Amino acid sequence: MYTTYFDEYQKQFSEWQQKASEWQKQFFNNWLETLPNVKGEINFAESFDKALDFQEELVRSYLDAQEKTTRMMLDAQKKFWQDYFNQVRKRQAGNDTN
Repeated sequence: MYTTYFDEYQKQFSEWQQKASEWQKQFFNNWLETLPNVKGEINFAESFDKALDFQEELVRSYLDAQEKTTRMMLDAQKKFWQDYFNQVRKRQAGNDTN
């Protein structure tokens, strides 16, 4: 019962995926045709490498910022608790002398 529904859905999705791929290919072909002087100068491998390098640097920067933020939050918590315990000890020492 559900197998027929699933098969039909899978068939429709495959058709949609194929059409989307064709539209994308046609878009890029039309775009490249409008840039006849640049067509020979485009190096897709180099562009891909540059984009990948940019993504890698973006992720590296994000992780570095996340690491610094986490370290800062941990240091603030350590300072808070250290101050808390010091204050409690001072208060207790003050009460012991009375």
